[in-house]
Formats: sequence, C-alpha cells, structure tokens
Amino acid sequence: MPRLKTGSRFWCLWSRLKTEVLEVCERPVFADLADAQRSVAEYFDYYNHERLHSSINYQTPYHSNQQLLHPNILNCPT
Repeated sequence: MPRLKTGSRFWCLWSRLKTEVLEVCERPVFADLADAQRSVAEYFDYYNHERLHSSINYQTPYHSNQQLLHPNILNCPT
C-alpha cells in the first residue's frame, strides 16, 4: 500500500533525526525524558530554520513557507 505524501515526509524527517542526532551520540543518548525532548526540539528548530533542503532549492522549510505565505510582486501571478 503506497504511503501518503505526508507520511513520506514524516519518515524522511525521522530518518534524518536518526542519522544526524541519534547515531552520532555516545550511549546512553539521553540522560532522561526531558533531555530527549529538549534534544529533539533543538533538532526540529535546526531542521526547519537552518538546515538547507535540496527539495526546496536549498532553502530552509521556514523560509520556503514564508515565501508562500507572503507573496510579493515578483512571485505572485497577476
């Protein structure tokens, strides 16, 4: 059964989280649940605001979404 597009985005994000955070850490990865939550929140902030994504022309998701939410004369069809 094919995955929904939203599901594939989730699995891609989960794969990146595992590769870029969990697999590079020493064991044990987190001291406790609060440490895990903070680390994941920091990664999501990095992923959305700093990490460039090739699928959206090497922009951050935040910047890409801002362009969609606030069209200007150059990218808004008449």
